[in-house]
Amino acid sequence: MGVMPALGEVLGEQGVRDVSAYVLTQLDARQLPEGAKADPVAGQKTFATLCVACHGPEGKGMPILGAPDLTHPNAFIYGSSFAQLQQTIRDGRQGQMPAQQALQGNDRVHILAAYVYSLSRQEQPPESR
Repeated sequence: MGVMPALGEVLGEQGVRDVSAYVLTQLDARQLPEGAKADPVAGQKTFATLCVACHGPEGKGMPILGAPDLTHPNAFIYGSSFAQLQQTIRDGRQGQMPAQQALQGNDRVHILAAYVYSLSRQEQPPESR
């Protein structure tokens, strides 16, 4: 997961709607909700300026940065509806796990990683699958 900066104050509400409209209609080929007052063309220009550094020029994302592929709605961590896109763009998302090496040291990080890995390998009762 990556960190999405809040852009609401930079873009204003219309800018947030426009970028959301561009992502929804151009990158993901969906329709805007009826009555949405947004301009995907203006959103594309803003996207090219502010969003390509993390999401790439075609919106395909950059996994190493935690930036999802915006052309696939199932890749959206916090939802892909027009309203959810606006919230993410306006308010940002802080989903990055903090680094632990400086606090824990290499040995403890290794032990913790082994433990977390083992959690996904334990047999679970049938009712919890």
